[in-house]
Amino acid sequence: MESLSAEEYILLEDIDENNPDSKTTFITKKKESKSKKIIKIIIIIIIIISCLIISFFAVKTFYNNDKIIVDEEHGFSFIKGEPRIDKYGIDLNINILEGMYSKGIDDDINKSIEDWSLYTPPCPNLRPVKHSEYIMNPKCKDISLQFHNYENKKVPLSLSLNDISDQMKKYEEWKKNNNTNPYYGRQDYKHLLSEEFHPYDYGYDINNAEINDDTEYYSQVVKSRMDEVPDPRKRRLFSFILFNSEFDLLDLYISEYYDIVDYFVIFESNSTFSNEPKPLYFTKTLLETNRYDKFKDKLIPLPLALKIEGKTEKSIAFAKEHLARRLVIEKGLESVQARHGDLFIHGDLDEMPKAHVISRLKKCGGWEHLQSGIGGRPKSFKYENAESYLVNENMHVEIGTTGEYQVDYVNERSLGFLSWFYEYSFNLVQSEDMATATHPNIIMFDARRALGQIPENKNYKRSDYDPLLDPNFNPYKGYIYNITNTDKWIGKGFIAELLRFDTSDFNKLMERKRPVLWNGGWHMSSFLPTIDQFYNKVKSYSHYDLFSGDEESDKKQIIYRIKQHEYIFGSEKKYYDRIPSIPSSYTKGYDYNLDYSYWKENTNNFDENGKFNEYLRSLDNEVPIQVLKNPICYSYMLDRDFGFEKKLWWQVVPKEDWNKVRLEELDSDSLNEITPAILSDEYKTEMFKEMAKENKESK
Repeated sequence: MESLSAEEYILLEDIDENNPDSKTTFITKKKESKSKKIIKIIIIIIIIISCLIISFFAVKTFYNNDKIIVDEEHGFSFIKGEPRIDKYGIDLNINILEGMYSKGIDDDINKSIEDWSLYTPPCPNLRPVKHSEYIMNPKCKDISLQFHNYENKKVPLSLSLNDISDQMKKYEEWKKNNNTNPYYGRQDYKHLLSEEFHPYDYGYDINNAEINDDTEYYSQVVKSRMDEVPDPRKRRLFSFILFNSEFDLLDLYISEYYDIVDYFVIFESNSTFSNEPKPLYFTKTLLETNRYDKFKDKLIPLPLALKIEGKTEKSIAFAKEHLARRLVIEKGLESVQARHGDLFIHGDLDEMPKAHVISRLKKCGGWEHLQSGIGGRPKSFKYENAESYLVNENMHVEIGTTGEYQVDYVNERSLGFLSWFYEYSFNLVQSEDMATATHPNIIMFDARRALGQIPENKNYKRSDYDPLLDPNFNPYKGYIYNITNTDKWIGKGFIAELLRFDTSDFNKLMERKRPVLWNGGWHMSSFLPTIDQFYNKVKSYSHYDLFSGDEESDKKQIIYRIKQHEYIFGSEKKYYDRIPSIPSSYTKGYDYNLDYSYWKENTNNFDENGKFNEYLRSLDNEVPIQVLKNPICYSYMLDRDFGFEKKLWWQVVPKEDWNKVRLEELDSDSLNEITPAILSDEYKTEMFKEMAKENKESK
């Protein structure tokens, strides 16, 4: 096939995903005369028929190991997984059982992922981060959560949290006193964050017998009906992310959150957002290598072929990105068997919330009203007067112009993490004064929306119809939009991408005075090790149309912008220098104080020259714990000269030693070459000592 521009590629639908003889192909689409089109169609039909006849009688060149089927003739491999059921009953391979065609690595279908020209090895002895007990099991009665203060950006507002058990008891007491609905949607952020009790109905009967064995409990949750409410004290947290090929960031992401997040649903496609064919990098890695064996019990691959039909509102790249966000949420919720009250995070791979923030959100109560309003539970179709507007059209639920059902389920679609926007490394930041990115987003799953139930009490006659007994009824239908081949809102249902877009504009959040989590994470834009990775990312991204399409010219432009501290996609805006905060002790790490009393006292008596202000600045400049624990592996994130003028660790260590190297055992010259200078001597001494200890224990 001749070389094609990005606009000329069109992904054709698999003829039959269960038949290896069926091909996923990419063909050209060019403007031609009507007669030429007809002739070409006839020729194509003849060729297809000939190929089918030949393939029927010829000896196939497929090598089937139940994972990868290689089609040497047409340049694609058919990637398919076998069932992989975890201890709770979740099939982690549910999305790859039917298989999908994928382009070969570097256009070579016989090449392994580890021989990819842009492959970067995992950090030696890659493992989950072991966060402190203070972070993993917060004392919710004493702890707080910080939110941006629109009237004083230097000092956040603090919301007092509580044990979920106590919150449920307080709600029952509040309910007995015949209190009226607080109507959170009418309250500004200061009222929502005040010290008074904010009633929220988890919908759970606190008198239910508690199951202490996690395996037994979560196995029951997975098998439960959608109209049953699980224990909110054991709620799960999921992450739904988009992946292209950035393995370094994926390593960092799943390592940082493995002990907090219950499942990671990782979306990828066999074509880029700019519509060029690409390998299924993550799925292939998961099936072919042991890179993620320590994390595999929480990883759910979601490969999908994004097909856009007709004209789009914006470019094809943005249309595919929007559709990807919609589908990763729709398919993600089904993949993890989400139930009422579960939490999920949606964002890009480079949008990382802080671990101590999401741990508090998962484990503690008292904040839920900010997103879910007054709360509530789904009604039982078996025992109550319950109807579904997804089934009963006579309920006459209003539908908006975009096709969404106008039902009042939440106070906000989602909560945004106000994150520091970094470019290229932690040395360059978009704003010196405050975090400016408002992603990722966290959302509570609502079974009432999923089932199409009206939250308010209504005088409907009870129906004997139970949709959960109907095998054709999808219990996640309320989270699905019925159009999946365009980014236009011309269908009916839930528009999942709006969960993200609702907090995209910080100025609109400020106008509406809506809560946003203060200092909530990092937007790690273009954190890539070498220029080759930069170019590969750029040409598959939504903004690729801002570049020329010529590789050599584009690489020069990328390097120029990096050196000038400019935005990679064309903005002339300069980024500000920043020095990451590295604690003096490797073993002790950051010293957090999240207690509500501490924050209340110090914010009420704020002194710009005091110790509390120093503490705030340290929180501004902190980096992910995985980076702190492995600064040599992520050297380019702490010093942007690494990967350019300075060598990365895998550029010093021979390839044949990548999987067995012990960095602390390298000679002093090599260690000095690959270790960031920002680390103190004390820190390095402790680090190498701990690395040796951990490697010894892992043998």
